[in-house]
Amino acid sequence: MPTWRNREELVQQIVELRGRGMKNRAITRALGVSRNTVRKILRGHQAARVAPHQALVPPPARAPRESKLDRFRDQLRSLLADYEDITAQRVFEELRTAGFDGGYTAVKDAVRTLRPPPKPEPSLETPRFGPGRMAESDWSPHVIDFTAAGRKLIQVCVYVLAYSRRKSYGLYESCDFYALTDAHVATFERFAGAADECKYDSQKPVVLGWEAQQPIYNPRFLAFSTHYEFRPRACRRFHPNDKPGAERAFWEFERSFLNGRRFRDPDDMRSQLSEWERNTCDQRRGKRKTTPLERFAEEQAQLRPLPRHAYDTARVVYRICSIDGFVSWDGNRYAIPYEHVTDFLPVRITQRELFVYAADLTLAARHELRPRSAGLDVDPEGLHRRARRQSAADLDQIKKTYQELGEEAATFFARLLNRMSTHIAGYHARQALLLRERYASNDLCAAFRHALAFDALDHRAIERILAARATPRRLAEYVAEDTERKVVALFGAEARPRDLDEYDRLPLTRSRKEDSCPDATSPPDPTSSSNASDDTSKSSA
Repeated sequence: MPTWRNREELVQQIVELRGRGMKNRAITRALGVSRNTVRKILRGHQAARVAPHQALVPPPARAPRESKLDRFRDQLRSLLADYEDITAQRVFEELRTAGFDGGYTAVKDAVRTLRPPPKPEPSLETPRFGPGRMAESDWSPHVIDFTAAGRKLIQVCVYVLAYSRRKSYGLYESCDFYALTDAHVATFERFAGAADECKYDSQKPVVLGWEAQQPIYNPRFLAFSTHYEFRPRACRRFHPNDKPGAERAFWEFERSFLNGRRFRDPDDMRSQLSEWERNTCDQRRGKRKTTPLERFAEEQAQLRPLPRHAYDTARVVYRICSIDGFVSWDGNRYAIPYEHVTDFLPVRITQRELFVYAADLTLAARHELRPRSAGLDVDPEGLHRRARRQSAADLDQIKKTYQELGEEAATFFARLLNRMSTHIAGYHARQALLLRERYASNDLCAAFRHALAFDALDHRAIERILAARATPRRLAEYVAEDTERKVVALFGAEARPRDLDEYDRLPLTRSRKEDSCPDATSPPDPTSSSNASDDTSKSSA
């Protein structure tokens, strides 16, 4: 009689008897089963001892069939080779542009097959804020190889609303105060409002330093934030959760925007970035199954309303107009009308344009900014045509400027013309006038007088005399001096500023009785106080 009661006991007894050396036919008679059953159980037992353990049953092998993705395999491999961290979404977008009409899942599976996914990392807890309560802003540098403009360093500024996760990016050549405020103004106009608070790191345009745990904010940025009625919040030590929205925004910018795209120049990059913000970034659904644009519809009503006039983010500096009619800025020279030569003029610089104003604040010239340190002379209107020899009008203007400086300067210029040729004399005269940018006019005239005594007419001799006898001055001192000279020319010598001691001798207050008296301006009687006290005592008596 068989001694086994179930399949497991049968397998155990067959394997044990086979291990004792019994043949299949003897095992069949002993256990009462067929030889095929014994042979099958032994073959399965040997295979199980060699094959690895599998928790899931492997899928059955099927014959391969044609896929819509087959003719795009080479392009997919090329994208993965050129951009090793490109996302499946970006690959899908590129293949759709090339004519692929399949689904995203097929592309995602192919990317996963060719490139294994990275190991997951544990996430940190993210602070939550209500609608319109908090925003985050930060900078990130990126080196971009433009197809037409070459390699450039682009500073990316991001502003993220913490509640809706809607983002706004700005591209600039530098990350200074003017670029930061310009990026904020553009963001506020796009969002039609500003959050109550915004987080920043310890960048100098926002935080000048720290006193213990107290940030010392930049007064200029405080004026900007007051204009838009939001409060800056500084984060001293870097932590991933200080500004998680901004860090995620840069990750998204690198993975979704930069990957798989090429740009001709920064303007082309800004155009593609604006389109990506509208069509991709604002429309992407997150874990909450809503897009940033849908959540922004709930948050917009809670944002701070914008002022009627935007904050002026332009930079204003003073520059001297060279004798050939140019002002210098950022490695280039920009032409202005010839009547403004040798003057210090206010220059207003935006992110795209440069404006030069005359002394009466009328617009003298307007130019589009050229690339930094290009060494260009920008003169699109042809204000100053290049000539082989210096014109007589140039020398007349120089002579007028020397006569305005004083008698020593006029004598120095006249001796230059007598001792040298017109071309060489004009060169030394122009170079000597440029020293007014660093030294006071009185010091320059004194240097001319000293040079005349030793017959030293070279402009380098004038510079050495000033270096030994004068102290360099700041630009603001020259502007104040120039303003005083123009006021005196308009109103006469009586308009010169008075000595402060004259104001100190004036009475601090005046009584109402003195104001009502016709002769209140007359000097007071020294006995009036004593007489008044005598009258008071008599009346009281």
